Amino acid sequence: MAFWAERAVLCVALLYLCVHTLPKAWRTLNTDFPNYYMAARLVHEGYDTSRMYEWTWIEREKDHRGVDDRVIGLLPITPFSTLAVWPIAELKPLTAKHVWIVFNLLLLIPLAWMLRRMTGLSYSLVVLAMALSFPLHRNLLFGQFYVLLLFMLVAACWCWMRGWKVATGVLIAVAAGCKVFPALLFVWLLRRRQWKALGWGLIAGAVCGGISVAVFGVAANRTWLEEILPWVTRGEGLGAYATGAASISSVMHVLTLAEPQWNPHPWHESVMAYAALVPLLQMLVLAPAVLLIRREDERRERVLMEWSAMVTAALAVSTEAASYNFVLMVFPVCVMAGLLLQRKQYGWLTALAIAYLGIGFPVAVPARVPGLALLFYVPRLWLMLAVLAGIYVWLWRDEAKNEVREWDWERGWERYGWAAAMALAVVVSVVTTLQVERAERTEYTYRLPLAQQGFLNGEPQATRTGVRYTAFEFSGYRLITQDGDGVVIDPPEDASRDDLSFANGKGHVWVEEAGSGGSRIVDVTSRVVVGDARDPMVSADGRELAFVRDERGRGRLMVRGVGEEGAEKALTPPELNVYEAAFRSQDEYAFAATQGAGRPKIYLVESARGWSMVTIADARYPAISPDGRWMAYSHMEGGMWNLWLMDLDNGATRRIGDVPCNQVQASWESDSKTLLYGTDCGRSVWFTAVARRSVLP
Repeated sequence: MAFWAERAVLCVALLYLCVHTLPKAWRTLNTDFPNYYMAARLVHEGYDTSRMYEWTWIEREKDHRGVDDRVIGLLPITPFSTLAVWPIAELKPLTAKHVWIVFNLLLLIPLAWMLRRMTGLSYSLVVLAMALSFPLHRNLLFGQFYVLLLFMLVAACWCWMRGWKVATGVLIAVAAGCKVFPALLFVWLLRRRQWKALGWGLIAGAVCGGISVAVFGVAANRTWLEEILPWVTRGEGLGAYATGAASISSVMHVLTLAEPQWNPHPWHESVMAYAALVPLLQMLVLAPAVLLIRREDERRERVLMEWSAMVTAALAVSTEAASYNFVLMVFPVCVMAGLLLQRKQYGWLTALAIAYLGIGFPVAVPARVPGLALLFYVPRLWLMLAVLAGIYVWLWRDEAKNEVREWDWERGWERYGWAAAMALAVVVSVVTTLQVERAERTEYTYRLPLAQQGFLNGEPQATRTGVRYTAFEFSGYRLITQDGDGVVIDPPEDASRDDLSFANGKGHVWVEEAGSGGSRIVDVTSRVVVGDARDPMVSADGRELAFVRDERGRGRLMVRGVGEEGAEKALTPPELNVYEAAFRSQDEYAFAATQGAGRPKIYLVESARGWSMVTIADARYPAISPDGRWMAYSHMEGGMWNLWLMDLDNGATRRIGDVPCNQVQASWESDSKTLLYGTDCGRSVWFTAVARRSVLP
């Protein structure tokens, strides 16, 4: 009877995969495959990829190539992981996804073979575990990366079983280069004192880093390490308040931290509670997986369960726990199912199957959940912890059963040392998290309430009666004007285009519309003013229009007369890659640019004051005040961009902001005393809100 029930469920699951998931995945190009594809394709085309992590920059390049997906972004993907689709990046996007889907399906064959050999399960049960994994369906639908990651982790464990320990270290390193959290398995090697595997793993990790730098350059990798990774580790890399992720950090964000737009009414607002509980809870979940490792025990069952504990614990404490991540649970579930079947513990096997289905099954979470009721909408988190607790109980009982009666002083004190180190890590994390979260919230004083919110609100500029800005929404990037009469959304003439930048000047608006074939700058009548250009800027007298023109991802500042055709003048040399600029006239302008692999600098040209190409290191986003006296800009320090002010009369500078988050894209109001700018304080990295601050008396 059980045999026929198993076959019936397997047939239904495979039928759903073939009839529903695969056809839908085959005909649609949706997140997240275009993210990987675009990065790899830019490398294929020889583009400068130093800015590929910036939301509007990668969106612009996607639009220019006519990729049929409304919005894309690379956060928090590592540069190295995008090389997985490099061999197919020259194909058309949907064709490349077809190849990727076929590749992922083919990977399931050796995966099933290795799991069969390691766990003792029949092929039908292994395939059933895969087919019942809703995260696997999401991986195929989105063109995600985690089937390949599962393959690497299972292959690493299989190599260990075969005695190929060098291969194990190398595979762990490659997996960690793609998604970071597999690096926890280096702790497993360290606890077991497998120096050869650990050493080769570190060498392989260095090689992966070298390949990433060689392909994408120093700047893109530096941006990921300095400006993105710290936010990801504290749960603010992407969707800090996204309760659907059901991670410890996201749940605690919603329950304890206020954010004016995203989470205005938490259950119990307390930065201290967040700072203390998140590191503590994460370590309580992770610590047993580390402490229960037995160096001398090489039994197959013990090794498999220790690996299962590490993988499951890594998922349970992950700060970026999207649904497709949990395809990795195929490995620990197959391991546990094999042991339970071997011992004929069918009741626990049934409980495991229910938990496995629940972990993968999506639960819709309302936009606003009152108080602790949120905890009822995150069953995945509780089921993950339940499965992990079961693994820990098995490891503890197995150790007690096979424990040597005499006290092993070396092993005992080693555990105490690891426990002390993890306790110290919690203390350090609590202190640093408390400092960061408290400092971030000082920025809330300057937040500008917006009636129309995007996930990212960028490039704020003052109008006569309000503010204008670009908003990143699911439908794309749209220009929004908020004034005394309400909110006006200015859709482009072609709805498939994105409004990525704009300029106000003398009562007129010029907008960059990015779409298939390139960007164009249009006026309020949708007349194309300049083709193949971005970031329009208008001179103080309203007679000149400056803009940036790109060639293979490298920008050059240009200028021409407003309303004039043809004649253009380059204001920057070709060896500089212009990021953005501020323009008052051909004798008074500033721009941020890089040269080679260097960090961005601001170059200031002020002919009236005798300044020609004066530079400010580690700086971006210049903004010259309407009276020509001041320049605001963002300076990089400790991986954060904070506002500074420069007196153009004497060159003196002073700091405006001192917060552990980003203040970018400043612009002046007409009084030359007040700044509008974007700030991501209390949100997710580069998901900026609009702020207003008076910086001069």
